[in-house]
Amino acid sequence: MFCPACGVENKQESSRFCRACGADLRAVSRALSQSLPVKLATTLDAYLENRYQQNLRSGVVNLVAFIALFAVGLGHLYFAWIKTGAFMLGLAGLALFFGVWDIWIYRRNLPPTAKQSSLPAGAQANEPAVPETGPPLSVAEPTTMKLGLITKVKPAPKLTSTDAERNRG
Repeated sequence: MFCPACGVENKQESSRFCRACGADLRAVSRALSQSLPVKLATTLDAYLENRYQQNLRSGVVNLVAFIALFAVGLGHLYFAWIKTGAFMLGLAGLALFFGVWDIWIYRRNLPPTAKQSSLPAGAQANEPAVPETGPPLSVAEPTTMKLGLITKVKPAPKLTSTDAERNRG
């Protein structure tokens, strides 16, 4: 462990005092043994998870409130209570907006593994849909196919013995 006062490394974990400056190291050893950052991270994760779950609950409650307020608002309009019916329909619109908003925030903050599990069966998140045509002929063929540069190469003409003699001389 390192001394918080002078920065010297003390080899023994059970050291009570720094060997260089004599500072008390018991608080450092207690903090390391209780792993304070891990506890803080765990508490923060639990808080955020609870907050995200609360967004889902609020969204569902708002959508249920939308249905109820919409029905009551239409009932008031039917019985010619125009002002009350319009007010209820306005509240229903707000409930719908906030319900969709809360559920959208919940879905946006899902971890990546949960987002992948919500995909339909057989679909992969990072793989493009490529038709299977068999094994490639060479290592570079998939890249060449993507670039659209596949051209057929004509074989070179065979040289005769007279052509070879011309090229030498």
